[in-house]
Amino acid sequence: MYKPDWIRFSWELKSLPAKEPKLNGGFVIRKAEEDEREEVYNVVERSYLAELAWGIASLERLAELKEAILKGMGEKDFRVLIVEDGKRIIGASALLTDPTAPRQLVSGICVMEEYRCRGAGTALLWQSLKLLADEGLDTASVVTRSNVPACKFLYTKFTSRRERVEEMPVLKQFA
Repeated sequence: MYKPDWIRFSWELKSLPAKEPKLNGGFVIRKAEEDEREEVYNVVERSYLAELAWGIASLERLAELKEAILKGMGEKDFRVLIVEDGKRIIGASALLTDPTAPRQLVSGICVMEEYRCRGAGTALLWQSLKLLADEGLDTASVVTRSNVPACKFLYTKFTSRRERVEEMPVLKQFA
């Protein structure tokens, strides 16, 4: 039976670079509104399904993420940042501000395939980590598959620490 390799990236938020990465192309990053939850989930879903490296693991992840986004938005420890191109949401990052959660970047950094490699993912990662630092967290983490491009090119930024984990940790908030 195939068992995927899971990687946890974690960041010491005090060492986050003070200078925000430049956001190209007129994109805007902002907090999502509660009435945007369906659109946010659709962007997350499209981002995962476009990434073939997630394979069958995407089905379980998407079920958890749907629950988190549709029910979590508006909850005290749950935040969602989005990237907009005009009025269109093209990226999202669902976050838990609970320092005891096994990962704070719940969805990871999700950018629709046609908008990748334009700096939106890097800027969204920085904004996500900055939001968590502003909420008082000292560290933050994400867990991803070892073979997705974000593992190689995105989560290595901002002096992250990388470690192999046995499985995707369950978030008690959405179990």
